[in-house]
Amino acid sequence: MAERRDDRSYSFDPVYRHLLRARDLSQNADVPRDLKAEINRAIELCQQRLQYCEDQTTKPSPALAHLIKETFAYPWEDAHKEGRVSYYATPRMLTGNLEAQLIKLITSASKANMVLEIGLYTGCSSLAMAEALPESGKVVSLEIDKGIADVARSFLNRSPVGNKIEIMIGPALNSLEILAEKQVKFDVIFIDADKTGYVQYYKTIFEKDLLASEGTIIVDNVLKDGDPYSGEEYESNSGAISEFNEMVLRDKNVHKVMIPVRDGVYLIRRMKDTEKA
Repeated sequence: MAERRDDRSYSFDPVYRHLLRARDLSQNADVPRDLKAEINRAIELCQQRLQYCEDQTTKPSPALAHLIKETFAYPWEDAHKEGRVSYYATPRMLTGNLEAQLIKLITSASKANMVLEIGLYTGCSSLAMAEALPESGKVVSLEIDKGIADVARSFLNRSPVGNKIEIMIGPALNSLEILAEKQVKFDVIFIDADKTGYVQYYKTIFEKDLLASEGTIIVDNVLKDGDPYSGEEYESNSGAISEFNEMVLRDKNVHKVMIPVRDGVYLIRRMKDTEKA
């Protein structure tokens, strides 16, 4: 199933946004035809590059494809107006298949058995990771909003691996404390919740020893619409991401790689787990 796509799908990239603006400006000015053609071609290439990457990536399972489709179809605006969810969630929050397959691959390569997800939304990433787990494996997903958790649960229950996913409802830091008290350790931890909480989530993971030996942390949205490097403040909470990125960069105890997939993904492991020499 191909994902629905419009300009918002590419808006994570400030280059694309500026090209759209350049195209609009060129319509109202005496701009050479060749320059207009180059702007339009650059826009097409941005679209084609992302589509090519998605076309070359493993397609979602039937359950994951259905979840993605239903997330786009769900009446989020009405749910928020009617008080069924506490904040206005949009499909732009969806991990999407390209990134879902990336974190599924990392989960599989890590031979993970226990996975922690901070930030559930409709369960796209949790389902992808659950599909990579052995029969005894488990995903614990933290979600602050019960209404959104209920929507996710209804989607996840349609998957043959939905029973591997446990949803904890409440503030993420409270849930992390509960998990730490139980001395649970996770092989993979995926952070994709409120951006202002990233710094404290990261600190708590290490302070409470929630990451298992040889474990991997995956962090989403670390390029935050390009704001951390462009300084454009396209998103209001991008400053929190810049603060988080700088903290990780300064952390000499971890090996880290930032990759420009979708809105940016940080891969983080303890230095002692990557430097074996």
